[in-house]
Amino acid sequence: MTSHPDELSPRAVLTPLPIDAGTVHVVRDDLLPGGTKQRAVHAYLRDAIAGGANSFVYASPPPGFAQVALAYVCERLGVDCVLFCEQTGGEYHEYSLLARSYGATIHPCATLRVAEKEAESYADTVADCRKLPLGFADPDYVRQLRAALAREWANITAELGRRPRRVWLPVGSATLGLAFSDLLAESVHLHCVDVRILDPDDHRLQALAKRPGVTIYRTPELFEQPCVDPPAIPANVHYDAKLWAFVRRHGAEQDLWWNVAR
Repeated sequence: MTSHPDELSPRAVLTPLPIDAGTVHVVRDDLLPGGTKQRAVHAYLRDAIAGGANSFVYASPPPGFAQVALAYVCERLGVDCVLFCEQTGGEYHEYSLLARSYGATIHPCATLRVAEKEAESYADTVADCRKLPLGFADPDYVRQLRAALAREWANITAELGRRPRRVWLPVGSATLGLAFSDLLAESVHLHCVDVRILDPDDHRLQALAKRPGVTIYRTPELFEQPCVDPPAIPANVHYDAKLWAFVRRHGAEQDLWWNVAR
């Protein structure tokens, strides 16, 4: 079923959240079934379908929410979604099962590296199938993401009546952080929390760290380990929720926290 783009990109909702230093405003993209990635993946897939693709494959770490966004939008567009999902303890993560509820076909894999290889093999053998990279770190997707973020940034600044000077972001594949760094003026400081999906020497993290106006923190927990002290808003316990400790400790009055997914 084809959907109008606006149906999948509603205006962002803001929620004030008190901290000792004042009040931060949280962008509530946890309210979207597929989170922030949903805002750009619809246009990205639509362009790929126009170019001849009719199915999409992705390799996902267990708590990755991109698998949910992909499955949700594929269902709305009426195309196949195939996921190769790393399992923990021999069981699918709840997000993989959520993706399956949106019509995705899921295959178990022992590690993310194995999942990547099997997804590549699948894409090579299935006609008109497009494999998406980790975190959708594809130039065409990033272009759509920047456009979607620019629209929401304009809405947010209009609602707040000011331009936030500090923005808190989770960092997995660094796609979101790099997109924001491209979009925002250097006077807007990005406070990025690396949730340890990538090795600290990975070129994507290094590229983000070298950008002006970017500070990167690193969680003590591994990505697979859930947050032990989640915030008072729905947040992915492997991802966004881990920002809470840093926001409470280092946040300032009128900071903006972009909550990517539940």
